[in-house]
Amino acid sequence: MAARLLTFFVVACIAAGAGYYYWQQRSEGKLDIETVAAKRADVRRVVSTSGAVSALVTVDIGSQLSGNVSEVNVDYSSEVKKDQVLARIEPSTFESKVRQGEASIAVAKANVALQEAAVERAEANLHKAELDLHRAQELVAKGAGAQVTLDTAVAAQLSANADLDSAKAQLENAKANVALNEATLDSARTDLERTYIRAPLDGVVVDRTVQVGQTVAASLQAPKLFTIAQDLNYVQILAQVDEADIGQIVGNDPVTFTVDAYPDVTFQGKVSQIRLAPNSLNNVVTYTVVIDAENALGRLLPGMTATVSIITGEHKNVVTVPTEALRYQPRGPAQAALVRDGLSTGVVSLGERGSRLLERLKTELELTPEEIGQIKTALEAEFAAIKNAGPPGAGASQDDMREQARMRIAKVLRSVLSPDKYKKYEEVARQRPSGPHRVTLWAYESGTLVPREVRLGLADGNVTEVVDGLPEGANVVLRVREGAP
Repeated sequence: MAARLLTFFVVACIAAGAGYYYWQQRSEGKLDIETVAAKRADVRRVVSTSGAVSALVTVDIGSQLSGNVSEVNVDYSSEVKKDQVLARIEPSTFESKVRQGEASIAVAKANVALQEAAVERAEANLHKAELDLHRAQELVAKGAGAQVTLDTAVAAQLSANADLDSAKAQLENAKANVALNEATLDSARTDLERTYIRAPLDGVVVDRTVQVGQTVAASLQAPKLFTIAQDLNYVQILAQVDEADIGQIVGNDPVTFTVDAYPDVTFQGKVSQIRLAPNSLNNVVTYTVVIDAENALGRLLPGMTATVSIITGEHKNVVTVPTEALRYQPRGPAQAALVRDGLSTGVVSLGERGSRLLERLKTELELTPEEIGQIKTALEAEFAAIKNAGPPGAGASQDDMREQARMRIAKVLRSVLSPDKYKKYEEVARQRPSGPHRVTLWAYESGTLVPREVRLGLADGNVTEVVDGLPEGANVVLRVREGAP
């Protein structure tokens, strides 16, 4: 009995082992290929950031005078009109200066009247001196007068003339003194008017830092008494955008944003200004983007934090694929499912893209047929080396592979072209505008993986627009796993 059981156990183990080996052999080489169909959808590229809500115009109102505040006529959230009196500095000192200035002008004007009378008296004395001189000259000419009399008349005439000049100068001085006192009075009146703290524009008082009886000291700088925001029916958001994203933003880009006070409400706005001054903090550079928005219902208050989405591009009803598909590259077991031109013969063809490259080089660099042939042969050898090296490592991205291809192309051209033509190639390459992003997607067709060179458009993080190179409904590969036994 024991021998039978032992025999049965051995046979069962052999059968199990054979079965495992059979299924292992059946499953060997099977691939679990996960795909998704390219489909039409709307793509919206968004730059997300945040910023503070503020009024379009905010004015801090202070006092140019020092003194005690005698009255305050407005409070927080008060609506004010331009030139409305908000507060007043106690005016008695400034009223006294005005009265003093008025009195000084009265004295100065009286002095002008005295000097005008002095000028008239000097003119009369000069006239008398001129008459006396004329008579003395006639007498001396007739021999009836003494020379000393003539000399005395000449001196008297000169003295009277000098007195007149002096009187006129004193009159001008008196008039200048009037003007000086008038300017002093104007200054005193201006200071008296400045005791009224007036609103410079229509708006709303958003801050008040003064109370009745408070002493205002304006010796060094004007102290802030009120802050007025102009017309809160329109507000702006000062959003900070990272330097990596600022190149995508242009004026009038549409914007959506939310605030914590109304989490279920989405507000609309648009980009009105991109400020060029950089803001650097801990080696992070950002730029200020000004966003204008309507606030007809008054729900947006200054200082609120807005979570902002700047729409930098939007395409509707375009062919899209998951962004995850762009990162897939065949590796390991997936190589068995590859279909490439010339794979069975070991010959690598440059394909359509390579033909376009050769045609462009021929036109831009004026290459001869011999040079084109040398470049084509060398490029085929380089890309054959890439194929024989196998798929890229796990960390390789499509950008890495494009950079590797550019380096190999530059290597070939450097070896074939003359120094002058290669220098021209570098200049043309630098000046060539960048078009839509080209990548290789892997499609799953008839049981094989097929590379599809496509041009990409907008991306929103989840899906990416395919401009051309892939039809709607094509199955693109997300990942490939080796099938489990």
